[in-house]
Amino acid sequence: MRKLLICLLFIPINAQDVSSLKTWENILQTPELVEYFHGIFNHLGITIKETGESFTIHHKGDSFAFEEGIIKENVDFVVPLELQNIENMVKHAQDGKISANESWRILNVLFTPMTRVTLKTPVLSVNWRRKLAGVEDLTHVYLLNPSGEEASVHTLVYVKGQWLVLKGLYGDARRIYRMTPEQSLEYQREIFSAMQINTLWHWWKFSKFYKKWRKSCSVDTSV
Repeated sequence: MRKLLICLLFIPINAQDVSSLKTWENILQTPELVEYFHGIFNHLGITIKETGESFTIHHKGDSFAFEEGIIKENVDFVVPLELQNIENMVKHAQDGKISANESWRILNVLFTPMTRVTLKTPVLSVNWRRKLAGVEDLTHVYLLNPSGEEASVHTLVYVKGQWLVLKGLYGDARRIYRMTPEQSLEYQREIFSAMQINTLWHWWKFSKFYKKWRKSCSVDTSV
């Protein structure tokens, strides 16, 4: 699954005559990678900082399809990447498997853009619904690195009717999350499913899941 990682977050664009889209297209089509991103996105926009390239990856259930350009209203997330990200990940594409460390690297790149989108959903962006779901207005999130190295840290703060996702620690958190890549993926699949179906019943189910899930990876600091 190293190929998985490479594929989606860090693909090689070393050959000047081969676009990053074509490079990804050649690497991403593995059963492991398709499964890894199942339930994480349906349509993912990718931008490359240095080259200005942009393309969309469509998750078809059993394969990926690629399309040049991004229509923002038609994608679930847009992930900005740099060539260095891509080159770093190419080094890990030897055995076709995704290790825990590689999963962490993928999620470290995806965390900010995915979180910004999911926090815009009505159940989290409307204040009374946010409170009903039990979501605090200021949290610190540690994405734990399986290697024991420094975690990726973010602050989520709800202010003036909108969420901010900031790298680093700010303010006095009402809840602190310390989650593994597996726990992060579980959460992402649940909220993405609720976003896609978008009914009151499924948001209620998500709220029930969330209150149980957070017990496994967070501490309430407001009491």
